[in-house]
Amino acid sequence: SNGVSSFGVVGEPKFFESYPEDKIAAIKQLATEEPGLAEILANAEYPNPAGEIGGYSANVKHLATDKYALLGNAGEFLDPVFSSGVTIAMKSAQFAVECVEKQLNGEKVDWDRDYADPLMVGVNTFRTYVEGWYSGTLQDVIFYQDPNPKIKQMVCSILAGYAWDQTNPYVKESKRRLTTLAEICRS
Repeated sequence: SNGVSSFGVVGEPKFFESYPEDKIAAIKQLATEEPGLAEILANAEYPNPAGEIGGYSANVKHLATDKYALLGNAGEFLDPVFSSGVTIAMKSAQFAVECVEKQLNGEKVDWDRDYADPLMVGVNTFRTYVEGWYSGTLQDVIFYQDPNPKIKQMVCSILAGYAWDQTNPYVKESKRRLTTLAEICRS
């Protein structure tokens, strides 16, 4: 790296109400509130203006009907740090195309069963791992000193985008299995 990096803060609009309106001042203040960031960024320069992206949906009531299908982050925004967004966008497009083809060929399509349900398998798996990162559960697994190579491969496979592979036991029942694995790693 050339020494330049970026960071951001994600939160509800109400969260930011107690911070300065000036975005650089706000991000500097937020950085000082987290001891690790405060230390790293003590002498940081802020050469670029701070941006703001709003209007993300955390989730929606319906991912699709016979008239529309929400693709990618339009239906379920997980996290700006993890690269799950591109994978979810591609997978949702794949599922939508399969449903649209059937519908255009006069076949009956149940958009919940044929689109939303299979899409949510991967979205929920990614959610488990995103939440696991922030809670420390996934970090306990990733940084475990003596990992089982097969289990490591299954977890890495999910992080690489194979969150819909239901032959992987860490996709099926992802929350329970990741929690159990982290407990084993901690003991």
